[in-house]
Amino acid sequence: MDDDMNLGEILVEKAEENQTRKILEILYECKDIEEAREKVKALLTK
Repeated sequence: MDDDMNLGEILVEKAEENQTRKILEILYECKDIEEAREKVKALLTK
């Protein structure tokens, strides 16, 4: 059972890292803060 929990924790950690990378990518590619806010909000409400 511990192995399953550890795998679950790893999956959560990787998902959080991927989401952080997506947000950073959005921030770099947007022209202004308003566009970035809209795109990040859309990502987080998926």
